[in-house]
Amino acid sequence: MTNSYNGTTAVTTDDVLAGVSSDTGANGLSNTSQIWRVRGQNPGNGWSSQAAIGTQGAQFAASTVGYSGITVSFDWYATTQGEGNLQLQYTTDGVNYNNVAINIGANSAAGLASLTNSTSDNTVTGAYISDNKKSNALGGQDWFQGLTATIVDPAAANDANFAIRLVNASTGADDLSTQGTALNNTSGNWRFDNVSISGIATPVPEPETYVQLLAGLAALGFVARRRKSA
Repeated sequence: MTNSYNGTTAVTTDDVLAGVSSDTGANGLSNTSQIWRVRGQNPGNGWSSQAAIGTQGAQFAASTVGYSGITVSFDWYATTQGEGNLQLQYTTDGVNYNNVAINIGANSAAGLASLTNSTSDNTVTGAYISDNKKSNALGGQDWFQGLTATIVDPAAANDANFAIRLVNASTGADDLSTQGTALNNTSGNWRFDNVSISGIATPVPEPETYVQLLAGLAALGFVARRRKSA
């Protein structure tokens, strides 16, 4: 995991939180859980409403060589002054990133919304999730557990360069905290727990399978030659 969008690729001890009641992981075990804390690009390490879409967040990389049917899962927590809109992106070449929808499951009851194709130029075109709607009614700050996404792109399978990033979906006037207020502060942050990139192991054909396949191709070639000579 890297804080690539926090102006540094370093992950310091300040970014791994454990052992305090307010910073426990999603499973509630304050004595053993560790979570990733991600801050924004504001000079004071808070979220900046001036940062471009997709430039504040975290990146997780994992080779999928030998695997297909790639799925992603994670738990997300945003403080009251953290960015309220999050998008999930993936890459198969380490350069170009694609937006992918997040399945929020039962988290809608806690105020999380799954949205697509905002009409505003200040929010990403594509899928994202929003914590803004729960701010006034529920007060912000809660763990959203079991968020998942299925990567249907065939290029994501058997890929040494596969990675995901969880980044801000908005900027400017749309870049609001979970309380619906403007950003540019020093305290807001995101927290991630139980981040997983998984897949189904690709079966490796037995040596006998290769022999049978080659024999079949040889027979096919023999038939083709006979038909041509006839």
